[in-house]
Amino acid sequence: LAAQVEGRRPNQRTEQILELKVTEVNYRAHDVMALKMEKAAGTSFQIWHAGSHITLHLPNGLKRQYSLCGDPIERNSLRIAVQKSTKSRGGSEWIHSNVAVGMTLKVSGPHNNFELEPAARYLFVAGGIGITPIKAMIESLPANRDWKLVYLGRSRTTMAFATELERTYGSRVVIHAGDEQPGRFDLARVVKDF
Repeated sequence: LAAQVEGRRPNQRTEQILELKVTEVNYRAHDVMALKMEKAAGTSFQIWHAGSHITLHLPNGLKRQYSLCGDPIERNSLRIAVQKSTKSRGGSEWIHSNVAVGMTLKVSGPHNNFELEPAARYLFVAGGIGITPIKAMIESLPANRDWKLVYLGRSRTTMAFATELERTYGSRVVIHAGDEQPGRFDLARVVKDF
């Protein structure tokens, strides 16, 4: 199968659609479903970089893009996290209602419109499900790279990967959950102090 891709050069207007098997489904926060998808045994994905996304071609006819949140070195699987939207137009609702381990999904990509620029230091700021490409970026950095993450959300229960990031990276991660710390977060102070 092939998919039409908007905005690509004329000689690259189509790309292959892969059929991937869902091998893991779990919840990383309230209404945030994480999926792991794999190709047939013995095959690997093209090289992708942190910030990349894939397009899911759903059986209901919709196409939805989701940031990859796994480790780019892991070449045999792709991982995404999908937040169920209260204003879903059919994408996240369909995924949360229908996706299960063992089913096959059609996927194209990965593509990258949000590539991590080389720098000596990074201050990452993420809100809600926007953590997914940032998580992949953090995991792709060398261990000695200087960075900090500010992760903002309305409630810790809805903040995917918050506990995992805190546990793994300690003081490099600042979580501001509105239900735990009322009031506006002083981002200007963090930027000034970084």
